[in-house]
Amino acid sequence: MLRFSILLSAICAIALAQTDKTLPSVFEPDNYDVNAALYNLGVDVSAIPALSSLQSRSTESACGAACSALGFLYGPSRAFAQNTTAYTNATGSYWSVQQEEVRPYCIFKPSVNTDVSIVVLLSRYTGCPFAIKSGGHAAFAGASSIQGGITVLLKDMNAITLNEDRSVVSVGPGNVWVQVYAALEPYGLAAIGGRVSTIGVGGLTTGGGISYYSNIYGWACDNVQSFEVVTASGAIVTASAESYPDLYWALRGGGNNFGIVTKFNLYTIPSQEMRGGTRVFAEDQFSEVISAFVSVVNGASNDGNAQHWVAFVHTQGQNIAAAEMTYVKNVSEPAIFAPYRAIPAIQDTTASRTLVEYCDTVQEVNPDGLREMYWTLTVRLDEGFINWVTEYFYSVLPQVWSIPGINPSLVNQGITVPMLKNMTRNGGNALGLDASDGPLHLLLMSTWWDNADDDETIVAWAKSFWDTVSAKAKNDGLLHDYVYMNYASQYQDVIAGYGAANKAKLQSIAVKYDPKGVYQTLQPGYFKLDGAPASASL
Repeated sequence: MLRFSILLSAICAIALAQTDKTLPSVFEPDNYDVNAALYNLGVDVSAIPALSSLQSRSTESACGAACSALGFLYGPSRAFAQNTTAYTNATGSYWSVQQEEVRPYCIFKPSVNTDVSIVVLLSRYTGCPFAIKSGGHAAFAGASSIQGGITVLLKDMNAITLNEDRSVVSVGPGNVWVQVYAALEPYGLAAIGGRVSTIGVGGLTTGGGISYYSNIYGWACDNVQSFEVVTASGAIVTASAESYPDLYWALRGGGNNFGIVTKFNLYTIPSQEMRGGTRVFAEDQFSEVISAFVSVVNGASNDGNAQHWVAFVHTQGQNIAAAEMTYVKNVSEPAIFAPYRAIPAIQDTTASRTLVEYCDTVQEVNPDGLREMYWTLTVRLDEGFINWVTEYFYSVLPQVWSIPGINPSLVNQGITVPMLKNMTRNGGNALGLDASDGPLHLLLMSTWWDNADDDETIVAWAKSFWDTVSAKAKNDGLLHDYVYMNYASQYQDVIAGYGAANKAKLQSIAVKYDPKGVYQTLQPGYFKLDGAPASASL
């Protein structure tokens, strides 16, 4: 093996973990030497046959060389070649079938942050593109997987540690949220994170992150004390409000455009048993359900313990509304939910649960192994518009009922005034939202189906639906530019939705830390700074 000793690797890691005091005026100089950076990490390029003989820089030959180098350095337990059991298990571990279908040239499973530095530098040296998988819960192909490149599986970077006073929990990006909650539960603590068990820590946090506790503490991105980040040069830095504050700001909503986060240091919160569940209502109660939804969104300023969403679906031949109502204290009948309780329900699963139990319950209605599509829109909260969009949704559903396995759901959530006010913490985030705009109404259409042959039909149907809804919202003066990254389709330009000033600031920060555009070109998946992942022409 060409890796130097553990001691030397530790020395390299310390050298790479720069601080503001040692940061040069230019983060990565024009004469930056990738070969030398690899050597400093214990990788002698000249001694690796696949790299020393690399001639062509075509993607296939580049990725063949990069994957051979990873295999040479780490062996088959860390670098998975195609047609191996480990490779098949890894590609089969995604939430959506579209992601499972992607076939990388190889899959690499790092165990420490310097391993991540090495794979980034090998990508630069060879020109082989890569993708990063935390939880793998995105809907579309290429979000955290890459055809013909290197998929980097962060699963083994899964440490969870509390600091001495238990105010901050350090979480590796290979964790899903239920692992974090289970680790903190014995201490009576939680962190601001996802509401479904298998959502990954990485994507949810850097894209925003709505939590059951967000009306009290804000979104996940607003509750990060600091990020440990592998930059494009392989340097490992800690970005916080005091150290690299511009990078810290960018990572709070800017996605995967600035580096690979190898540790999230999250503020902890007190967490006790909560109460909640799903109340299901018949179609003749829809207008009352919508009125209750608006009431609870508006009431968040008076009682932040409540969190809820309403999904409209068609199932077993009938149209229903499912209101997921959560109260983060074990209170049986909080006053804020009285408008919902006044409506006769055909089903009610409300019960007292721990956070872990609650996330597992919601996980049951978010199954893996299906073809998936998300699409989102943000509008100003308006009861009349919600009634209209619900009626329009059901009017177009018959167009796709014959598609095998089809299950569209129109989900309504609030971006409340308390959530928006929390977005100013620690210098603010990159999302471009302001409390003066609130409360806002976050719409999501989540759709799953069985067969690839129906992909184009469903995409065209979804686009037509959202074109009509957007036009109506714009005509009514309700349309907001914001696009929530964690719900966006591959046809939506998320960063543009943050506003021109924030987009320009994000681009400037990216150039500062990544002047060669590594995270724009060699990591091409998910939501980049310059446009939607897929072509707008469908």
